[in-house]
Amino acid sequence: MKGKLEGWVDLAVCLVILPCFVAVFPVEEWVIWRAGDVIVYLMWTYLCWYLGRYTLPKMFRKGSNRNWTGIAILLFTVVLTFLMGLHKVSFPMDVVADRPPRLYLYQQAVWVLYIAAMGIGLTTGLLAQKIRRLEDAKEEEDATQAARAALEARAAEAVAGATVTVKVDYKDVTVPLSAIQYIEARNNYACIHLDHQDDLVSQITMKALLEQLPEGKFVRIHRSFIVPVHRIESKKATTVKLMGVDTPLPVGRAHKENLK
Repeated sequence: MKGKLEGWVDLAVCLVILPCFVAVFPVEEWVIWRAGDVIVYLMWTYLCWYLGRYTLPKMFRKGSNRNWTGIAILLFTVVLTFLMGLHKVSFPMDVVADRPPRLYLYQQAVWVLYIAAMGIGLTTGLLAQKIRRLEDAKEEEDATQAARAALEARAAEAVAGATVTVKVDYKDVTVPLSAIQYIEARNNYACIHLDHQDDLVSQITMKALLEQLPEGKFVRIHRSFIVPVHRIESKKATTVKLMGVDTPLPVGRAHKENLK
């Protein structure tokens, strides 16, 4: 219901549905004797629909600080509808036939107008708001995936085909540099975190492993962490966010210059 679809729905409501509500009044009598009132109450119907469709959903939106304003508007419309319902209505035929004014029927009609218009407006407005949030989230997710794909392409280009050989359980294992997420120190060993693979724990120190890696492609950001430069998405004073790694890694004070 975003864009053109929302417009078509609103047009159908305004041109077809809302005008039909006036049929809750005795139309044949109202058009002859109370045409001005019909126009007033039709305008009131459109106002209620507009408040429900556009104004109130913004007030009650998640994170909005205008909830009390929305409640005040809603209470105002209820009170005004109640006062409108107290207005006495009579027709010449009522006087001729010595019948009392049909106030009860009039009160019913006013409340039907209000509830129907406000209900349709709120339902349409809240539904459109939710759909827009879902579409915005989808667009944001698509943008994030596109950015991640670009980073992955950059990563593959940065270390395309390069490998490093380390000892794991006293066996030589060749590791593609493009698959390395980051390297973590574990006592006198190095744990290599990989994409879509189990971690490798090698019998090598962090210093010795860093010397085997291509210069400028990997950087030590902490005494316990070495990261691929091409995977750095963002960096702060004390942390670094890596592509494909959920948790930011700490930056040690002694290694801040390495990131520059």
